[in-house]
Amino acid sequence: MEKYVNIQNIPIKDDTNNITHILHSVADITDKKILEISFEIERQRFNALYLHAPFCMGILKGPNHVYEMANHTYLKLINKKSIIGKSIKEIRPETEEQGLIKILNKVYKTGKAFSAHEKLLKLDTKVNGQIIDIYQDILLQPHKDINGNIDGIYFFFMDVTEKVESRKRIEESEKRYRELIENLPVATYSCDAEGHILIYNKAASALWGKEPEIGKDKWCGFWKIYNKDGNPIPFDKRPMAIALKEGRIITDQEVIIERPNGEKVNILPHPVPSLDSNGQVTGAVNVLFDITNLKKVEEKLAKLNKELSDYKYALDESSIVVITDQKGIIIHVNDNFCKISQFSPEELIGQNHSIINSGYHSKEFIKNLWETLRRGEIWKGEFKNKAKDGSTFWLDTIITPFLDERGEPYQYVVTRFDITKSKNAEENIKKQNEELIIQYQEKKIRTAELSLSNKELVKTNTELDRFVYSVSHDLRSPLTSILGLISFIEEDSREPDTLEQVKMIRASINRLDGFIKNILSYSQNNRTGLETQKIPIKKAINEIVDSVRNIKEAKGISFQIDIDEQKPFYSDWQRFNTILKNLISNAIKYHTEEISGRYLKLTGATDNKELKLSISDNGIGIDAAYHEKIFDMFYRLPSTTTGSGFGLYIVKETVEKLHGTIEVQSEIGVGATFIITLKNLKK
Repeated sequence: MEKYVNIQNIPIKDDTNNITHILHSVADITDKKILEISFEIERQRFNALYLHAPFCMGILKGPNHVYEMANHTYLKLINKKSIIGKSIKEIRPETEEQGLIKILNKVYKTGKAFSAHEKLLKLDTKVNGQIIDIYQDILLQPHKDINGNIDGIYFFFMDVTEKVESRKRIEESEKRYRELIENLPVATYSCDAEGHILIYNKAASALWGKEPEIGKDKWCGFWKIYNKDGNPIPFDKRPMAIALKEGRIITDQEVIIERPNGEKVNILPHPVPSLDSNGQVTGAVNVLFDITNLKKVEEKLAKLNKELSDYKYALDESSIVVITDQKGIIIHVNDNFCKISQFSPEELIGQNHSIINSGYHSKEFIKNLWETLRRGEIWKGEFKNKAKDGSTFWLDTIITPFLDERGEPYQYVVTRFDITKSKNAEENIKKQNEELIIQYQEKKIRTAELSLSNKELVKTNTELDRFVYSVSHDLRSPLTSILGLISFIEEDSREPDTLEQVKMIRASINRLDGFIKNILSYSQNNRTGLETQKIPIKKAINEIVDSVRNIKEAKGISFQIDIDEQKPFYSDWQRFNTILKNLISNAIKYHTEEISGRYLKLTGATDNKELKLSISDNGIGIDAAYHEKIFDMFYRLPSTTTGSGFGLYIVKETVEKLHGTIEVQSEIGVGATFIITLKNLKK
């Protein structure tokens, strides 16, 4: 064991001043030395703690508050290196007008400590004359000498500026979020895990027809709620209740609500539950879309389509009908025209009327006809035409221009009646002239009636196109505005719950936007003619596959493409792409991640007559009982919760528009194969 000693040697001298002895003594000072070492260690520890403490601390001495001590954290805050011996008024003059000197004076005089939480100080921390806001937690305590008299002040400052500003940003973000939700044109509200309503906006209360009681009313603010068949929905079976209980998103469940005044409204709710890190439901957000007008539009569209179909049937049965573009190129013929001309539709479509020109009419006659049509006027007259076998026939003809929004023709509808017999009789049997004139007048009257019907058909069709465009625009415009507001929230907010709720709102809006686009696609498919051109099949498929390969749902799917383009294939490119995009998107959507080796195969071959194309996958498959129903409008498989039930209907309509067929081969759990045959519309 080590010892510390104090050794002392004292010389002893005689009378002649010579040293005769040495007095030697040894004192044990081990305990004293150990105490000194311990004190020094503790002093160094204190200095390290003091100098490098994460908060500001120091001592101000005297009534003028002169710095006696200040640690590194404080020096860094005020951007100074040497302040000892200087007063706080000299170092921080800007604090005097903020009352800090008065507070220090009070503590010094009264001996009472002072504390403040998140006190705002305006300091020139950069020493450049620029004052900035600093928030501090402050503690001031009196410092006393050995006699107990106050001779200074201990100061402790904790910089909480970042915490305060962060809280303010969060509060501002929450305020903006609430203001956004409040002013959204779409009804929106949220519930807690028990279903109590927490937040709702003006649109929601307007839709409900009443103000719900926050924290008390549950599930929704509806007075009464029914399913599409008009049967009441039990309280705990409402869409929001199911979303909270089962933790799943509810989509495409149309309901009918009844307001307190008895008014009923068609609604498409979209409740989306919120889950915590353990997968437990913590609440839900519901977006309510008022589809009352949309339902009326659908009914009106169905009625108009029925009327148009009836008009078309009547014309096809009673007349010879041809439709051309503005240049006179044939884009549609009915069976009656094919019979009398002896040409097939494929031989006629894409040609002009010179294919049946008999050479009977003069150039002046044809010129007058076109001048009349270009003025947007109806032309009436008789044509002598030549059939494929060289025989001639006479047609009583009405050509009606269809005008665009500028009043210029964009296509012509030609309605004809076969008057060959009457013309031959007129030329060969003069004796029956009077009878022929009577028959001719009767036909004129009938033609006039059909012309009137045709005008009404043209007007109805034009109004329908404008109506569909107007409805889609009116519906999509507010959706675009909402998406813009949502993007603003996503940029400003850092709250996970806020971002998750905004993400749910965006998904709902994108779904409605897709539904509107499907309606437009269906309308355009039925009202626009074919634009035939050469289609590079493999290139078209690869472009579509490339556009979906990197989406989340396509991850892990192997795309296999094998196309044998033996002969050039001609069809309508836009409609061809519509078919492929819908089928490929469906194949990706109804895959399941549990299956290994997921794939999507596209195989096909072309020849002079047709394209045969097969699209196969090993997804969830389709029960044989639904193979015919899946092509019906708005039909959705019972096991699915996504989709509008509109895509496959559009696919089938488009395939038939391209003179083709489609069939499905599928089993549950095995996958599905769609086989498409399209006619080669080569010129």
